[in-house]
Amino acid sequence: METLDIRVEEFAQEIASWESTRQENLLQKLVDLNYRRGLKALSEKIKKRLLAEGKLHQSVDEIFAELARVREAVAADDYLR
Repeated sequence: METLDIRVEEFAQEIASWESTRQENLLQKLVDLNYRRGLKALSEKIKKRLLAEGKLHQSVDEIFAELARVREAVAADDYLR
């Protein structure tokens, strides 16, 4: 693990020597990659849940109709409180 820490420190030192524009480009690339990774993980999690619920092959219209029913039920429940 120490070797990895040393390599990270060396890499950080190199990046610190770059022009700010180049550093910003690297940071934006990291943000983009992490965003895409997060979306992919979320997508996989949703797919697993839908598969477990037997709804993976449901049409978009069916899904939105079900969401509308749930939203209306929640709103009605909140209104009664």
